[in-house]
Amino acid sequence: MYQSFEIENFRCFQKLSILDLERVNLIIGANNVGKSALLEALFLHCGAYNPQLILRINALRGIETVKIELGMWAETPWDLLFHQMDISQSIKLIGENKSSGRRLLKLKIVRDPLELAKIREFLPYGSNNSKKILSSSESAQVIEIEFEELQKQGKYYLIFDNKGIRTEPFPPPPPFPAFLQTARLRPPFKEEAERFGKLQLQGKEDVLLKVLQLVEPRINSLKMVVVAGEPVIHGDIGLKRPMPLPVMGEGMVRLANLVLLIGNAPSGVVLVDEIENGLYHSILPKIWQSIGEVAREFNTQVFATTHSLECIMAAHKAFKELENYEFRLHRLDRTKETIKAVTYDRETLETAIETGLEVR
Repeated sequence: MYQSFEIENFRCFQKLSILDLERVNLIIGANNVGKSALLEALFLHCGAYNPQLILRINALRGIETVKIELGMWAETPWDLLFHQMDISQSIKLIGENKSSGRRLLKLKIVRDPLELAKIREFLPYGSNNSKKILSSSESAQVIEIEFEELQKQGKYYLIFDNKGIRTEPFPPPPPFPAFLQTARLRPPFKEEAERFGKLQLQGKEDVLLKVLQLVEPRINSLKMVVVAGEPVIHGDIGLKRPMPLPVMGEGMVRLANLVLLIGNAPSGVVLVDEIENGLYHSILPKIWQSIGEVAREFNTQVFATTHSLECIMAAHKAFKELENYEFRLHRLDRTKETIKAVTYDRETLETAIETGLEVR
């Protein structure tokens, strides 16, 4: 579980430190202050060694097509990751984690011929042809990920050339599972079905059922039904036939997806943008209480963003009623080009709410 996180030269952040992280963290702030970018930075850091995640976060932003333009001055979609698109500076992501300790991740675009030559010699099993291609930035674009953790370090490369996209050397799996759910895209039904199946194998499907009953009290069981070749979660609400969750409303789908992500990331991290979308304000305290309980059951850390004051107040109220107040509110503030994080612990947030201070 992350205790602190630092960012340098990523998206809108020249430098950001966020401390005193808890099991459940809610990120707030004005538009264009970096809430989604913070989730993306955490997602890259969770992946640890996999440069392919760069493409995934761009796709989640709607930038799905990668057009490779070779040449010294070619602009690429991943240039947008760098603060003010200054690719001469490295991106640095530093996380302190209770289980895995400190990990430093550095990302940079390699265009210098001498550096490309060093990479060519470094590759342990690249073909002679691929090594020949890595002779200049006119024939290849290269992104380097360098990591340092627990007296261990290494480098991985995402290579774009006339043969396509590849990672060398092949990265190991990340140290823990992590999911990023954006407000823009919802996961395919097949992915949700697979995650529900994993809960069933653990005998944990009732975890999802109990949370969904907060929105639809009539639901008494869940089952998987294949419709037009696509597996879809259905709920029995006492009608002649089970109903697909999407038919029951956006709130049911959103809530189910959130619980399934947490349940499929044991000892990992779940990142959710605009968590309040599709959820009615009156049930938010119960939903936050359920999120806290499910996150503790699976030992999952949650980071979420919101624009809703009702969502903030509901989270605070819910965690006050739990045995442990495992919640932190973090507000991102911008002053000119500088973005800072202000953290509210239980007492500070209580005072702000009681005195009517604007915490968003």
